[in-house]
Amino acid sequence: MANMNDCLQVAMDNGEIDLTRGRDAQRAFTELVDRYSASMPLHAAQARAADDIKVATRRAANSRAHSVIEQLKTAQRNQAIYSGADATPNLLISNLERTRFERDGIMKQTHGGLAAFFQANARGIFGNPRNKALLGDVVRELHGEKTANAHAAQMAEAIQQAQTRLRTLFNAHGGDIGDLADFGLPHVHDVAKLRKAGFEAWRADVFDRIDWNRITDTQTGKPFALGGRPNRAAADRFLKDVYEGITTRGWNKREASFAPGGKALYNQRADARILHFKNADEWMAYNKRFGGTNPFDSIVSHLDGMARDIALMRNFGPNPQAGLDHAIQVLEKQANLALDDKMAAKLSAKAKLARAMLAHLDGSGNVPANHAWAAFLAGTRQMLTSAQLGSATLSAVTDLATVRMAAKAVGMNPNNTISRATKLIASHASRQEAAAMGYVADTLADAGSASARYLGDVWSPEITERFSNFVMKASGLNHWTDMNRIAFQMEFGAHLAQQVGKKFDDMDPLMRGALEMGGITADDWAKIADPAALFTAPNGSKFIATKYWLEATSLPRAEAEGLAIRLQAVFEQQMEFAIPSVSLEGRAKFIGDSAPGTIGGELLRSSAMYKNYAISLTLNQYRRIMALETKTARAIYAAQLVGGMTIMGALAVQLKELSKGRDPRPMDDLGFWGAAMAQGGGIGIFGDFFKSETSRAGGGLAETLGGPVVGLAGDLTRLVASNTTRALNDENTYVGRDISNLARRYMPLTSLWPTRVALDRWAWDNLQRFLDPEAEAQFRRAEKRQQRTYGNASWWARGDLLPRRAPDLSNIAGAN
Repeated sequence: MANMNDCLQVAMDNGEIDLTRGRDAQRAFTELVDRYSASMPLHAAQARAADDIKVATRRAANSRAHSVIEQLKTAQRNQAIYSGADATPNLLISNLERTRFERDGIMKQTHGGLAAFFQANARGIFGNPRNKALLGDVVRELHGEKTANAHAAQMAEAIQQAQTRLRTLFNAHGGDIGDLADFGLPHVHDVAKLRKAGFEAWRADVFDRIDWNRITDTQTGKPFALGGRPNRAAADRFLKDVYEGITTRGWNKREASFAPGGKALYNQRADARILHFKNADEWMAYNKRFGGTNPFDSIVSHLDGMARDIALMRNFGPNPQAGLDHAIQVLEKQANLALDDKMAAKLSAKAKLARAMLAHLDGSGNVPANHAWAAFLAGTRQMLTSAQLGSATLSAVTDLATVRMAAKAVGMNPNNTISRATKLIASHASRQEAAAMGYVADTLADAGSASARYLGDVWSPEITERFSNFVMKASGLNHWTDMNRIAFQMEFGAHLAQQVGKKFDDMDPLMRGALEMGGITADDWAKIADPAALFTAPNGSKFIATKYWLEATSLPRAEAEGLAIRLQAVFEQQMEFAIPSVSLEGRAKFIGDSAPGTIGGELLRSSAMYKNYAISLTLNQYRRIMALETKTARAIYAAQLVGGMTIMGALAVQLKELSKGRDPRPMDDLGFWGAAMAQGGGIGIFGDFFKSETSRAGGGLAETLGGPVVGLAGDLTRLVASNTTRALNDENTYVGRDISNLARRYMPLTSLWPTRVALDRWAWDNLQRFLDPEAEAQFRRAEKRQQRTYGNASWWARGDLLPRRAPDLSNIAGAN
């Protein structure tokens, strides 16, 4: 009788099984026969191997079938969305942005259930875990080890509930993650560390740490060991496969191809669960040597990664790249059948943009081409942030203008939102009430979320990230941004709750428009507007809060999940109008598909620094203005927006002047109002050019456009080149002055607004005095140039240890 290898060969010859899967099965069969024949007759070994292969193959086939069905549903959905009469290439962009909002919404709902964990374990102002012992106990509880710490047990239970919810959602949209008791945590592996160690050293470290009784051999569908040691050859083969998968980032099982679409998401999350450790201490020991992050960030990154994948699969199927390509093809067919060359050309541009947006959304656009260069330059950007964004909180007062406009646009009272933010900033009790609704400060989970408003989503080494995060926290920007975001969501939910009891068509038309923009229908509203699912505050106020609503509604869980995700996406979309951060479309337009670690990719990332806010603001407000029905309405909205932001920009300009030890600038000057308008629009870096051809940092417009990294390179080049030229020409050099100015501009913490002027006077002015014999004369020239160009003098003069007078606020009316 022919053995299984022969049967597989016949099936491959007849085209019944593809060659790759057939050869993999033959290889697995041969390995299993060799293993089993050591303890049983050959015919018995062959029979057992064949049975194991059939079980494993059947499970894999079921998993693929589930994924295929979901991908077919995606194709049907694409046909319905993109082949209609109203379908345009812009739909690709808006649907990707909605996917981003759904991702953020799922993350917010998940974080809302972990408020106690975040408050106790989030990194402190210096970037260290607040309570290492508590965090260690949480990790032990997650691995099924009972500790005497009741708080850790409660936090671990909340994390496990979040993991279960996300696993269920993931599987519902085509994923394949089995339920595993005491799952613990996945690892964020440090690829560079694994590559440096090599396979042999890595295998020696990990072999006895992992629990072979809980790791399934995909060849047999059974654990590698049941109470004993695993078969060494099979275990080594498994570990080699894991090591190569991590260190090659999956390319060990991929070939270069012209075929569209990347690796499907449906089985990636199962891959992440392959290494199961014996206990929490083994997990933490491995993480210390080969992990890419700390346990807190591992927990958060796993949950946030699941949220991202769920949002992608909801909108583009188990293989999102293939789903997006299919949507593009549906539009291409429609354009070509209509013989519409303009539509075809527009689609080509939008398709390229959409693919870049997906790359930024799924993370593939952030994979470095050269890890060392990417790490160095990302770290440089973070260090520049720590040196230059210390006064960004003063610029953030312009949020008051965008919050007011966003509130008015949906029928809310803008004063209520600002009042709510003030209470949240000042009152712990108000923040606890927000947490009860499911609103947790973003920066507790992601310390870099506030700086991302200006810097963009940037990966960098942890040490440089700590400097940046310290500045964001110490300056108050994190707290300001968090409280304004929570306040807007709470007031949006309160205004939405006021519509309960009304039919969809009878709602406040502005609020109904916001819901319709997010795809909420009249039928959806009838389910959302359940009085029993409203959150009631201690003072009797009613709110619609999606996390609370999800647990309180009587709808079937699966239906409630989908509706809660879409509703929270509406909250996120409106909040982006109120407190702009990073636009997915804007980032993709600016950076495209360029990879970190390449010359082009790094130049673009430098240029994008500090411009993300302005890009997001511009795109969002342009869409909102164009959505208005009449030209008159558009003109009124634009005038109110520009007027409000210019006024708040003027306040930001004056606050920044005071923080630098100077009097306010006179406001009877067109140059000032040009700077105020630029500041209000989020491009304060260009404000100096309204009165001078160089910025106050010393660089020209080209360097400002090129970004801070280019500016740093320019300053270093000038220091060397100009002083070398002077020395060769037997002229005086200004090395001391240039070094002190470099320190003033680029040392971390130098721009932190509460201490900025004192540090400038005590440290950098005295450093210049020590290094530059002409320092006093240079101070006087700079003071005269400031008065001549901007009309304000210093209330704390250069080089003085203490201020000579108070700021002259009367200078606002006109230069004295």
